[in-house]
Amino acid sequence: MKKVIKYSFLVIVIAIVSVLLALVINEKINQKVHLTEYTYIDSRIPASFDDSKILFLSDLHQAPFAEDIISYAKDILPDFFVITGDMAQLPDTKIDETLKIVKALNEMKIPVYAVSGNHERQGGEYDRIIDELWAADVYMLENSSIEIEKNGGKITLVGIKDPRHNEVTEYKEKVIKENIAYELSKYPDNFSILLNHRSDIYPVVKDTGADLILSGHLHGGIIRLPFVGGLIGKNGENSRLPAYEYGVIKEGESATMIVSGGCDKNPKKKRYFNPPELLLITLKRK
Repeated sequence: MKKVIKYSFLVIVIAIVSVLLALVINEKINQKVHLTEYTYIDSRIPASFDDSKILFLSDLHQAPFAEDIISYAKDILPDFFVITGDMAQLPDTKIDETLKIVKALNEMKIPVYAVSGNHERQGGEYDRIIDELWAADVYMLENSSIEIEKNGGKITLVGIKDPRHNEVTEYKEKVIKENIAYELSKYPDNFSILLNHRSDIYPVVKDTGADLILSGHLHGGIIRLPFVGGLIGKNGENSRLPAYEYGVIKEGESATMIVSGGCDKNPKKKRYFNPPELLLITLKRK
């Protein structure tokens, strides 16, 4: 009986020490930005864009990671840099950290393209934020598109203006689909990348004609567990074990979506086993 008690006590001690050690390691890895790399292969990618590199940031939320991100950009020198929203952290509407990054990218002559997220749209300062970004030479793709040319090859970037409200109505879904279809119709032969803040509306945008979708919003499920994935979503029916929260997603013949786990550092919404990340996407022609 005494041996059983001693064994049980030892197991409890080991469990407590393991949890404490995991929390210490988690706190350490959350102090810096980690680079996550993907390769996207598609026969529609022009030969001139083969091996092109995209740095992709989402959900910075004013986290103090500008220097980390600038350092990665200096090392990689991507062809362009994209941001899929939530630069601000409500109730504050400042985007100072993003502007620091953009200034450094401008000095490196790396073009920056972005769309808004719900934190830009819901704070009552949307127009001011967009004006600041345009003034900083960020090309804002708010329900618009741009054709990028490189050595004779062309690709299209399309962006969605965040729908603002937490619940995306059927009417908003219809408008989003129509906007994407209209923008893509301008460049029907181009390989296209869609910038869309909300990964959870993948079912709405996956068959609109874009080849690759880049999204964020769900912060990788905030808490990530092996073999389970992200645990926490937004309010509503998908608030637990949310779908479309992280990584590469593809359903059937629909567009591929790559979802960022976000790059925030919010003490009220701590990340567990899910470090802040910057994504490097390399385009490869098949």
